[in-house]
Amino acid sequence: MQINLEIVTPERIAYTDSVDMITVPGVDGILGILPRHAPLFAQLTEGEVKISKGNQELFLAIGGGFIEVMPKKVMILVTKAMYADELNETEINQAKIQALEALKQKITPQEKIIAQAMLRQSIVDLKLLRKRKIHH
Repeated sequence: MQINLEIVTPERIAYTDSVDMITVPGVDGILGILPRHAPLFAQLTEGEVKISKGNQELFLAIGGGFIEVMPKKVMILVTKAMYADELNETEINQAKIQALEALKQKITPQEKIIAQAMLRQSIVDLKLLRKRKIHH
């Protein structure tokens, strides 16, 4: 038994297929979604989505957003979703440095939230990149 999964960003449909299991970064911790999961609407934070299909596992680095679990379909709506091979380590390290520098400055609460999100996202992206290097 499988469940239909769709991962959508403002730019594109990043993933659509029938899968066995999805693991997502919820605000209160990791959520595992299997077929026949109870209906759910939850907020997601920057992190890693793990998609299991057969004996394959696929990982995407996502930005914040939401997951909606319906009886026959799971929708993940996020600010970004990138596969490991789409990530650029140099750009990610630059973003991380910029975020850390910004957090040292006197910034507004809004700027601090943005910088913290940028920092979390860069850490997630780097983790996914390192994981991919280990598996190849």
